[in-house]
Amino acid sequence: MALTNGNPLIDAETTLVGWTNRSAIRNSEHTFLSGEEVLLNTKLDAASRFSLVASHPGAPAAVEVELLLAPVLRDGTTGSWISAVRVALPAEGGRVEAFLSGHDIQITPADLPNLDLPAVCFAKALVTPTTPAGMHAGLTATIAA
Repeated sequence: MALTNGNPLIDAETTLVGWTNRSAIRNSEHTFLSGEEVLLNTKLDAASRFSLVASHPGAPAAVEVELLLAPVLRDGTTGSWISAVRVALPAEGGRVEAFLSGHDIQITPADLPNLDLPAVCFAKALVTPTTPAGMHAGLTATIAA
């Protein structure tokens, strides 16, 4: 396999909310919580298309998941969080996938002088009203730029 200068894809699916098994980069199991900040390997504003995937096996009430994204600033800190998409799942459970274009991400104007594009590499998912048992939300790239 030859190396190219193309945009690397996000891992098979990067978990934002839910349980993950140990892996080559994480030596222990981990449960990501609603609102937990995740650093991505892929800068999403360089991806032509990626998706938010959310699922749960059932809950007492309907669940909403909001994907928030933020750029990394030149000093290494996190820029302003912006809402990228919101999806809803019924109480009965199920799976939903929302496709997004990285080229459509609108970075907060106040952050623009302090970053080098592409820069959007922080993500978090907010689950409301509560995170049901077995909930999973993640990001996956579908098409490289």
